[in-house]
Parts: sequence; C-alpha cells; structure tokens
Amino acid sequence: MYGQFTVVFYNFLKFNLAGSAVYGAHPWHWYLTQGVPAILGTHAIFIAVAFLKHRDYPRQFLGVAIATLLFFSMIAHKEFRFIQHLMPICMIWAGLGLHWISRHIERSSLYTIIMLNSLVNILVAFYIGFFHQRGTISVVHDLSSSVKSGDSVVFLTPCHATPYHSHIHAAEVDLRFLDCSPDMTGQENYEHEEKQFYRDPNSWWNKFRSERKVAAQSSEFVVAFEENLPRLHEMLKDSGYRVSRKYFFAHLLVDDKLTSHLLLYKKHFRIRRI
Repeated sequence: MYGQFTVVFYNFLKFNLAGSAVYGAHPWHWYLTQGVPAILGTHAIFIAVAFLKHRDYPRQFLGVAIATLLFFSMIAHKEFRFIQHLMPICMIWAGLGLHWISRHIERSSLYTIIMLNSLVNILVAFYIGFFHQRGTISVVHDLSSSVKSGDSVVFLTPCHATPYHSHIHAAEVDLRFLDCSPDMTGQENYEHEEKQFYRDPNSWWNKFRSERKVAAQSSEFVVAFEENLPRLHEMLKDSGYRVSRKYFFAHLLVDDKLTSHLLLYKKHFRIRRI
C-alpha cells in the first residue's frame, strides 16, 4: 500500500510529537497555566479543597491525570479539547471537595456557594455560546444566503478558523482558504500557505490575484480579520473591494492572528478577470 516498509503507529507518534507545531506551538507549561484552569473554571476551588482537606479522595486517578498532562505537554501543539476527557475525573474530586465544605459550614452558606457557582458557570456558558468567537460563524451564515452560482469566497484567516461547506451549499461557488497542510514529502524548509500569507500578506495576495480567474457578472467576497493586517486592508479597498459588513469576534484573544473584529469585503466583476 505504501510502497515501502511502514509502521503506521510510529509515523503517527513521530508527527504528533515532533511535527504538530505546524498547526501552532505552545510552551510546555500551557496546560498547567492555561488549559486546566480554563476547562475547570470555578470547580478548581472545590478540587483544591478535596486535595487539601478530604483524606479519602481517589488517589488512583491522580496518576492518570498527571500522566495525561505530562504526555500532552510534550506535544508542541496544544488545545483545550485534548484534555477534555479529564473532566469526569476532575468532577469526582470537585464533588468530594464540595462534600467536605458541606460538612463544615452552615446549610444557608452552602446554598449560597452552590448558587454563586451555578450563576458564574451559566453566565460564562452564555457568553461563550452566544458571543465569544461568534464572528467566524456569523460571516459564513450570512454568506450562505448572499453567494450565488459563479461567485467566489476567499478566507484570509487562519486555516480552519471558519466553517465551510457545512454552511455554504450553493452550487458552483468557488471557496478558497489558506492551506496549512503539513509537509508529507520531506521538503527542506517547508512553509505552508498560511505561514507564507502572514509573512507577507500583500505579496501573497498580489500573486494569488494574478493567477486567479473570476467569472464575468460575478462577485468575490473576502473574509479577513481587521486589526492585524492594515496594509492588506488598504490594498483591498484600493482594488475596489468594499466592506460589506463588520463582525465582532472576541474580547479575549488566544492568538496574534486573531483580532476582535472580522471584515467581509465584496467586489463585483462585470467582465471576466483572467
């Protein structure tokens, strides 16, 4: 199948341990300083109580959690979802911590703690669900009702930052996003398309436009984050692209390629562009 002797599991470990940085690298302590605190939220307080006060917390799970965090910390690319499977274990500890608290304070105080914890988590869930990083979904939702056959959409955003065919189903619409596929050929000094773009956005765009064909009587939409690419936005406006809509993205940013707002540009071509 592969044309040579291949150990698939070895290649899997090799890429994920050494090559995953192509999707972005984080410091070794990221899970301890950001990942775990973010997914636990206020429950971290109850877990701390369990460790400090509850003598009978299940220590056998502690080794599993530590081993998991150590293993994933060795991988350059880190995401919250990689450690989500630790939540059931953590909730056992949180429950034990809350149980200890319930035995050492008055019932009215316990109810107050439970209500405050619930309220904070409801508010956080509401914000994350309806506002945080909403712009990348909203822009594709609007595009799904705006594009028509022959139109094109170019996403000048980090790869996989927006939904794609899950929202846009119109026939014969040319969709294009920055590719960040890893090097599978062993090319020296390989640099995927997303890195090429962010290294020099204007040069990449000029080369891209010179090689691109656009149908007559069609529209081209361009999606890009606003604040971190000022020269690119000036060039788009000078080339006849007009801002169709501005979208809020996030207050808390986790990457320098992401900004608080997202812009949707539109340009109509009356003659065929070759």
